[in-house]
Amino acid sequence: MSPVILLSICIIYLFEFVAKIDGFSIQFGYQHPSAVPIHEVEIRWKSGVYYMDFVDNAKQNKFKFRINLILVFDESQLESGVLTEIMRGGIGFNFTTLRLRSFHFDGSKARSAKVTVLIYGLEESHI
Repeated sequence: MSPVILLSICIIYLFEFVAKIDGFSIQFGYQHPSAVPIHEVEIRWKSGVYYMDFVDNAKQNKFKFRINLILVFDESQLESGVLTEIMRGGIGFNFTTLRLRSFHFDGSKARSAKVTVLIYGLEESHI
């Protein structure tokens, strides 16, 4: 097994461990052995809703990827949470729009939030 694949798998397990200790995480899709990280972003916002767009532009890199795994790690305070929805695209596409909503558990009062979004993809020749 290649070192890149092993490193990717180790990073996923590390993020899952940290998320269980420090916050909440959500997973869309599954980790394929040939998948590689294609996008990672840390997002902070202070409103109730935030939209995150991702498009894999084949012109910028020589490989074209299809998304097979989206991980969202909520690094916010424990008394509140983040709901994540795929609005368009997502698994099987080369683009996605995620809607991230933040809330307090004591009501619907908006709050600031911080999440890390990690997107894995498969090169189209592997699909």
